Amino acid sequence: MSGEATDLSARLWDERALLGDLVTAAADPDRVRRLLDRLRELRLEQDVLVHALAEQWGTGPDTATLRSLERVAPPPWDLLLPEHLTALASLTAEVAAVLPPGPVRDAWDRISPRAR
Repeated sequence: MSGEATDLSARLWDERALLGDLVTAAADPDRVRRLLDRLRELRLEQDVLVHALAEQWGTGPDTATLRSLERVAPPPWDLLLPEHLTALASLTAEVAAVLPPGPVRDAWDRISPRAR
């Protein structure tokens, strides 16, 4: 198994947990801001790993996304990445549904519509 793929999977699990925390923290703007800061960091870490894996898995690192990796992932990642992406889409929708309008929601809107 690839070290970068394992690290990416761990970061995706971290993001899933963080999105779950955002759902429960929606009424606490300060906590949401801290969680959004951590989400930005996680996504930067993910981007670095996605680009490294794109090179390993034979796709263009300059245009690599989680979705593009999903299409070329070798076993077992061809099963794991789609599961992560489905869960992330569901959790992202939950967060979007519970965050009230205002500055925190605006910050979420700026970072949530990623090309995953």
